[in-house]
Amino acid sequence: MKKLLIIAFVILTNSVFAQTFMAQTDPPTLGNVCPDFTMSVITSNGNEKNISLKELRGKIVVIEFWATYCSPCIPSLKHFDRLQAQFGNAVKFVAISEENRDKVDAFIAKRNFKNLSFAMDWGRKLNDMFYHHFIPHTVVIDQTGVVRAFTSPDEVDQFVIGKMINREPVKFTMKHEYQEASYSQSASSSNTVYSSDGEPIIVHKPKSQTYKIELSNFKEGLTTEFIKESSSEYRFVNCPISLMYQILYDQKTSRVILEVADKNKYSFEPQNMFCLDLNIPEFIGKSIREVGVQQLESLFPLKSKVETRNQKVFALQKSDIGGAIASKDSLGITQKGLTIKDLMNYFESNPQLVDNLPVINESGLDDATVIDLDWFQNYHDSIENRLRTLGLHGEVKMVDIPCLILYEQQLVTKNE
Repeated sequence: MKKLLIIAFVILTNSVFAQTFMAQTDPPTLGNVCPDFTMSVITSNGNEKNISLKELRGKIVVIEFWATYCSPCIPSLKHFDRLQAQFGNAVKFVAISEENRDKVDAFIAKRNFKNLSFAMDWGRKLNDMFYHHFIPHTVVIDQTGVVRAFTSPDEVDQFVIGKMINREPVKFTMKHEYQEASYSQSASSSNTVYSSDGEPIIVHKPKSQTYKIELSNFKEGLTTEFIKESSSEYRFVNCPISLMYQILYDQKTSRVILEVADKNKYSFEPQNMFCLDLNIPEFIGKSIREVGVQQLESLFPLKSKVETRNQKVFALQKSDIGGAIASKDSLGITQKGLTIKDLMNYFESNPQLVDNLPVINESGLDDATVIDLDWFQNYHDSIENRLRTLGLHGEVKMVDIPCLILYEQQLVTKNE
């Protein structure tokens, strides 16, 4: 296969390009004190205890986002378990999962973790706070609460921890899934910012906006990864074309239909995977999805469209039993936005719970209705029984829903 051409357009402007990140809240930024947050840590007796970052001040805090299905995560957890034993109270390693508690408990029970702490990310609050799209994802916070790295687990070893304990400078290879400091129009054009202890940190702040489309073949030694640098800059690393479409359209897997004769052409095999960098500044006047889809459809036979299809779905409906519709979670903490919509996202992020079906709301309740999702995720029972405690039940049925259709355009011969 011929090497794909690289297309890059550079357009200089006088404006400074600052990344955006989770507009709902002030995010943690590299080199600055991390906003306080709470982790629901699993205790030795199987309960959960809320621990705040503020309580851990004075320790090095390493947060590891992982999942039971993530094979690269397993050696990382063992690695951090050993480091926790080695450095004791000087450091706190916490492995955070957004999966079903039953799966996490079963995973832990089969392995001999004696030192590492495990915590649950109910409602994906920490996932949203520490934005990442692929795991493993490692966050390093120093003794003073300053965010030192958004990186990979292999960047954190005994030598790094030893240097941090002694307050010595440490250089990390950063992942690109982090928010650089915000810059105003009058900010310095230097690409260097400094942490609270004076250590220089390179953040690669561009001096101008760049319009860039760069496509290349599979890169050896790199894992599949999607990096959202900002709302206008995406990086796909070793991704099948079908996955690129799914991300550009922001669709769950259960709502994507691949209508091709040979689905193996879009599997996770090196010959089917590519790298794509998109940087589409606002002044271009087009969205990153619009440009990305246009480029993919011009280079590959796989096309895309959104169509309504009659699909089997898991429909949330109101039951006759009164439910736990509440503004407080099981620990008595006032909830902020844990809603029926969050429950639907929870199901579609854990598709095994609903037989890999799309989830719709037919309960008659608004998607924004607040529920005790924290309790729901902690309760060990069948999905149907857990739903009933919320005053809901699920029904599998056929419904017309919008889906992302990926298809190959048929070639028309001269004789037709």
